[in-house]
Amino acid sequence: MWLCCAQKYSGKRFGKYVIERPIGEGRYGLCFLANSDTGEKVVIKKFKHNIFKKSSGKSEHEAVILSKLDDNRIPKFLGVINEKRFYGFVLEFKYGYTAKNLLFKNNYKFTRQEFFNIGMKLIKIIKYIHENGVVHRDIRIPNILIDKDEVYLIDFGLARWADNNKYPYDLDFSYFGDFLLYLLYSSFEGKENHKKLPWYKELKLTSTQNIFLKKLLGLELAYDNIDDIEKDFINVFRSY
Repeated sequence: MWLCCAQKYSGKRFGKYVIERPIGEGRYGLCFLANSDTGEKVVIKKFKHNIFKKSSGKSEHEAVILSKLDDNRIPKFLGVINEKRFYGFVLEFKYGYTAKNLLFKNNYKFTRQEFFNIGMKLIKIIKYIHENGVVHRDIRIPNILIDKDEVYLIDFGLARWADNNKYPYDLDFSYFGDFLLYLLYSSFEGKENHKKLPWYKELKLTSTQNIFLKKLLGLELAYDNIDDIEKDFINVFRSY
């Protein structure tokens, strides 16, 4: 349904950008691949009109936060389009596939080495944004791009400046734990019609690996900083 509505924008010009095709839908709007007059590929994130009217102030968080961050692993904020009832952000285009597409469209099975490498790279990104006072709040498989050895974190629509009362850093930790479980389950081979068990009984993990993931997910005494997560992740999964 969304694709049919989005197709009408293909080939249309907004400012110095011409929309090539729609590439996704989020809770706040549509994403398009577009080309600038200089041939640069960009992503245009168009906000749904009714949602933008209700929450225009919230969308500003994403623009301000991305403007303050400067890291190759995060898309740069390039500008705003506001014309013909079309309001959107222009973002740097990053090559790669979302973890969601790799898992559910390509049925990709992540090896143990890939699991460790991707986990480490994502920890480094989380560490960077936390050091800059940002909580992402949406570290999920649709928002993590993987391109060979590169990992990118995208969609900062729910990101906020850290606040111990409302937006503490540990909001990102359970999302990270959930993401790791998706990678682990990609290579899980259960018997057909087997009885569904909790992940900590079903996956072949050591007791220390289980404890690490439970702490991330808040099932044990939770982590309160990314540095401890990095240290423990290396200790329990380096030889996984």
